[in-house]
Amino acid sequence: MTTFLVQEDTYNTNNIDFKIRGIPDSFSTFVIDFKAFFGVRPQHVSRRFSISLSDLSYQPKIYNPRADWAVTAAFNSFQALQASTHNPVQRFATIGTGSGTDAIAALDVFPQLRSIVMTDLHDEVVDKAKINLMSATEKVDGRVRAVARDTTGLSGHSLVPLKDQVPFDLIYENLPNIPLPDDADLLDGQTSSTYFDCSDVSGVVPPFISTALLDLHYVCLLQAKTFNLLTETGVVLSSMGGRIPIDTMLRLADAAGFTGRILSMSWKVQSEPDSVIEGYATQQEKGLGPFYFYRVSTLRRVFGHLTAAEAGLRALEIENELLPDRLDAVTALKSHKQGIDIGHPVVVMASTRH
Repeated sequence: MTTFLVQEDTYNTNNIDFKIRGIPDSFSTFVIDFKAFFGVRPQHVSRRFSISLSDLSYQPKIYNPRADWAVTAAFNSFQALQASTHNPVQRFATIGTGSGTDAIAALDVFPQLRSIVMTDLHDEVVDKAKINLMSATEKVDGRVRAVARDTTGLSGHSLVPLKDQVPFDLIYENLPNIPLPDDADLLDGQTSSTYFDCSDVSGVVPPFISTALLDLHYVCLLQAKTFNLLTETGVVLSSMGGRIPIDTMLRLADAAGFTGRILSMSWKVQSEPDSVIEGYATQQEKGLGPFYFYRVSTLRRVFGHLTAAEAGLRALEIENELLPDRLDAVTALKSHKQGIDIGHPVVVMASTRH
């Protein structure tokens, strides 16, 4: 087992070129500094804590938080929601939790949080995620420790594990978009973090959504409604890479019987670029999409110093500003192979029932 510490002064949200010395090629446990990872001091969880990973866990991008979904999507959107609503988040569920850093972020951001449910496709991933949540609260006040201790971990597809649960104030989902290749296995490493078995949703999803590879986001909204999983003011946060038009995301919410709005918008470096960009390029060559990526230098310039909440309010304006510099997936893959840093916007849509 290899352990290492992410130091406080290594993370700058406007700089992806920093290095952390001593990072091994593979690891199962490490100690993380909350401020180094999320960019701010914690309010309710521990400053430093250990994270353990299963071989099937999606690995947090500790060496480059700008490439991490929990940082660029979950934490940013939780802060934006907390600042923009008077409705307290007391019951929270995260779908596809991976290492559990999204649940740790929620516990830090929402002061009235009383109950957490974490799901993932694999039992062992959820088990590790709960251990990580307890680790992050080991040295804080008793109320927060109790929430972590009593967290429920469930395994299964999409929102199915939540069926018959008491309704939630907030459901956060960050599910994969790319159909599983014929030669791939969802039980192989981090495969289930990037790919999904499209046969599971065949015939359920409207064509314009399938063409945009947003199938599971639509299914989650349908299940939230069908299973009655939201309180009267409950919200579903859908974390999506902004590789398709924002209008398509909003139409998705409407088609599922929800009203969608862009809550937060940021950008991230494309993690696992070889497999992810190639996956989108393959689907684009089959007639889906198109899907758009951008040079990291372009994203850094356009987003500037905007917070994710500020960018969310200007989402369509930012989308238009990025338009001249977009690279379709096939072109982006070629650029990546030439050594150009590639990224994409991160859009979190908040959906409430009509």
